[in-house]
Formats: sequence, structure tokens, C-alpha cells
Amino acid sequence: MKTKSNHLIVFVLPVVLMLVMGFGGYAFLQSDEASEWTNEDLQGNIEWTGTQAGQTVELSWEWPGMPVDGMFGDDYLSVVGPVEGIKVELHASDGILFEEEGTEVDNGWIVSFPTELVENKSYGNRGTLLIDLESSEASLDELNVQLLHTWTQHAPLEKEDATFDQPKFGEATNVPYWVEPIQVEQYVR
Repeated sequence: MKTKSNHLIVFVLPVVLMLVMGFGGYAFLQSDEASEWTNEDLQGNIEWTGTQAGQTVELSWEWPGMPVDGMFGDDYLSVVGPVEGIKVELHASDGILFEEEGTEVDNGWIVSFPTELVENKSYGNRGTLLIDLESSEASLDELNVQLLHTWTQHAPLEKEDATFDQPKFGEATNVPYWVEPIQVEQYVR
């Protein structure tokens, strides 16, 4: 025996499902997982991983999200310690987008790389720092690695001090930046 209530469920269930999905989507967008990142928020939130093979240490990074205040400027990585050279590679899903060898300064090494969007490819939010140690016996706790992040167009960093103690960007003043030390031994397994 067929009744109206049997057919009513066919119409009520999709409406209930749509309401549940709508509420769930709204709740997700309001949650911390979907929060908007700024360049200042990146400090302390970049995901680092590392490996060591012989005399080569690889430190890879990935940003947790794209900054809502834009992606432009240059970033810099420095290494102080028993190092013969450094190199940075920026990655995308289809391979390496950018490579740059480091510059030796009096107290270490510095390498720069762009952080920008070019034709729907993001540069700088994912990459690897390759560190060539003086020997495979060198201790990772002797390495001092730092990331200097900027988010405006500016004159290039004067590559003089690998500690980034007081970075100078030519004649430019008020360049927004932060410096974050990276504990190599914490990420290399």
C-alpha cells in the first residue's frame, strides 16, 4: 500500500542533505584550517624536512598557505659552519623552477631566491637548500641556518653577514622582513 508519506521521504532527504552540506561547508570556512595566511604569519609555521647523504644535507621547506598580502620580493638563506658551498632549488609539481648557487661571505654562505607568482607558478613557497659539508664527519649542530623572508620589492640584500644580524638592502629603508633560525639537527633524520 502506497501512501503520500512514502514519497515525501524522497523529497525531504535531499533537502536535509543539502542543509547539512551547506552548514558543514560554512563551518569549515570559518575554522582555523581555512584561515588566511599573511607573510608575517609564515614565521614559525613553515614546514621543514631534511635528510643527509654523506657530505650533503638537504633541507626542504613548504609554506602552509599562500599569503593573502601577496607574494613578491626575495628571500635569503644563510649557513654558518663547516660548509664548502650551498645551493637552493625551488620546486613545483612539474619539476625544478629555479636554481641558485650560494655566495661565500666572511662568516658563511648566503643564497637568494625569488618569492613571486609568474604565470600561475609560485616561486619560493616550496624548495630545497642543499648544503655541501666540509666532511661527512661534520656535526649538524655546528650548522647555523637562517631564513630571511621579505615581502616587498626592494634593493637586493647586501651579502656581507651570514648571521643576518642587521640586514642592509642598499639605500632602502623600512623593508619588512623577519629572520628565523632553522635547527638542522631537528629536521635531518
